[in-house]
Amino acid sequence: MRRITSFLVLLIFVFEFLFSQVKFDSISAWNFNKVLTSEKFQGRKSGTPGGELASQWIAEKFREFGLKPFGDGGSYFQNFKILATQDKITKLTLLNGRKGKVKYSLGDDFTIMTNSGSGKVKANVVFVGYGISAPEKGRDDYEGVDVRGKIVLLLAGTPSDGEGKFEVEGSRGYKVRKAYEKGASAVFYVQGDRPIRGGTITQEYYTPEIPALWIGRKVIDDIFYDTGISFDALRSEVNFKVKSFEIGKIFEVETKVERLEGWTKNVVGLLPGSDENLKDEYIVVGAHMDHNGVDAEGFIYPGADDNGSGTCLVMELARSMIANGERPKRSIIFVLFAAEEQGLLGSKHFVSNLPVPEENIVAMFNFDMVGRGNGNINIAGTENFPEMWDIVKNFFPAEKLKNLGKFRAGANSDHYPFQERGIPAFFFISAGQHPEYHRTDDKSDKIQPFVLGEVGNTAYDVILGLANYPKSLKGKDRYQRYLYANARTVVYTTIDSSSLSEINNLRSKLKGSDVDGVIFEIKGDDLASVVRVISFFDSVASRDYKNFNIVTDKSKFSTSPGVLNIIFSADAKVFKENPQVLRVLSKAGLKFVVFSEEISLSKIQSVVDVVNDFYLDVYPIVKGVEFAGFNFKKPGLIFDQIDLSSDGGNILVFTDADKFLERIDSVKIDNVFLNLEPDKAVSLIADLQKEKWDVKSIQKIFGQNLYRFLK
Repeated sequence: MRRITSFLVLLIFVFEFLFSQVKFDSISAWNFNKVLTSEKFQGRKSGTPGGELASQWIAEKFREFGLKPFGDGGSYFQNFKILATQDKITKLTLLNGRKGKVKYSLGDDFTIMTNSGSGKVKANVVFVGYGISAPEKGRDDYEGVDVRGKIVLLLAGTPSDGEGKFEVEGSRGYKVRKAYEKGASAVFYVQGDRPIRGGTITQEYYTPEIPALWIGRKVIDDIFYDTGISFDALRSEVNFKVKSFEIGKIFEVETKVERLEGWTKNVVGLLPGSDENLKDEYIVVGAHMDHNGVDAEGFIYPGADDNGSGTCLVMELARSMIANGERPKRSIIFVLFAAEEQGLLGSKHFVSNLPVPEENIVAMFNFDMVGRGNGNINIAGTENFPEMWDIVKNFFPAEKLKNLGKFRAGANSDHYPFQERGIPAFFFISAGQHPEYHRTDDKSDKIQPFVLGEVGNTAYDVILGLANYPKSLKGKDRYQRYLYANARTVVYTTIDSSSLSEINNLRSKLKGSDVDGVIFEIKGDDLASVVRVISFFDSVASRDYKNFNIVTDKSKFSTSPGVLNIIFSADAKVFKENPQVLRVLSKAGLKFVVFSEEISLSKIQSVVDVVNDFYLDVYPIVKGVEFAGFNFKKPGLIFDQIDLSSDGGNILVFTDADKFLERIDSVKIDNVFLNLEPDKAVSLIADLQKEKWDVKSIQKIFGQNLYRFLK
């Protein structure tokens, strides 16, 4: 009996030891996921009964865990109103197809946009390119076609040759509203080959009188059958010119969409900090709890991966931290956002109605689609907040950091409203495939608990590590530094070809700076110097290709965060005896030749002729001389020029803030780039904000203009 008792005591000790080592319980998280994706919650669409029932269940779990309520009036909820709708009827039929009438399958062949209008339509199709009508910006896809009473077929996005020009016109809502204003009776929207449920028309563009459908490849092929037109070729062609026309296919569209009352809520709980000096600094840990509800045929979109996985991960982080007795120095706010699928509405509301002073929120971690894949993590935001990332990355387990993938933090999840305030925000998604995205088979049985565990345990370490960081994390000038970093920063600097130690030091410095690219002006009076530097960097990039990329042509410019794009420039006089060598070096990364006051035009014309005659991917840099005299057929970079003419797409480069401010009223902002040290750039950004400059103009002059030129 004594031996049995001793064995039981030992067994209990072993179990206690094992469970004490569990930080984040993936099975517990998975069980939360199974409840969230159950039929009871009807796809968790915000503003619907199922979505609101899910938020109440999550709030009850927060209470059970021991989180303090941190919402409105001492509750767990932040209440707000949204545009919410429910599909009742969605039908699409082609009346004159190859074999007559064709009825299409909702969810397979087409979907209805969230917040589509209602209507019953029988009409011909008119192709209208990108559906843009902005003649003042040089494009009108509706010119020359009559779409009154017709169904307009249009493409997602904007033309590739107009990057940055049509930001407003690229939104789904703009396209639908513009079609309605032009008299169209319905909209067919094309983005990729698979129609996605959940493409939202936001409230400012809501047009209840016009049905809006997202159509897939099968419908597209039927529309263009027997027309003699290749849709893929057409899609490429309209990038560069307007081409709109009527197609002789007749469709019948029927939609009925009911508008709901629209009240919804975020769920917010607090784990208070324990340090008297740091408890008033806050880390936000969040995910969106909503998905796409139920379609008109009654099929539920459970959203197990998107984003039941992020929701259950945040819930388990809260539960396990409290269960493990963690008492972090800083306070942690756990928040599950509503209405992400309807336009990031929950996170936007939270950021606009913060429960604490904005400057006290030192970081935000967002988890979206973390239940499928291979166990590794992809992260966004490192490029926007390099100083905070230098701290955060130290808390990643070595193996996770080694296999960490980086991508750009766009407006695609709930980190974005925080990011846009300059709050350091990082977006976690599990690496690998997410094949059930926005489909009815995104169910809990597809979720991989080991993936939840890999992401969850890493997040536990990172969040707790940052919460216990011993120094204050409040950032001075953080919004200005974010604007600078987010401008797709490119640096222009000189490098001495005779000093490899200088090259190594500069390389190391730039590697950790999260700039997008660097143009190295190679200082040297002979061709051998130029070749030596290019060869050195080529060997570096070959060994460390994940961090360094030599741009051999514009298509090779990498947009991945953490990759430094390297471009070279060299003095034109180096090539005056042998200009033909430019044909070789341009393929090795030499993209600029420098013309300065020291150069005689007559002695260097042969260099210009080689570039012009062979259409080389080489551009001029002009310093202190008249650009017009060189007869270059390509635009270039003009440094600190007194003559501010920027016709032909030239970029005016300023290396002195005062010189720029002197000429600020006579320059075209779309053609300006300021090449300043980071601290000087941040100071100038603050000055421009005081002068009421808008954010987009600031970001143009601190990188986006030059980035577009290089890209």
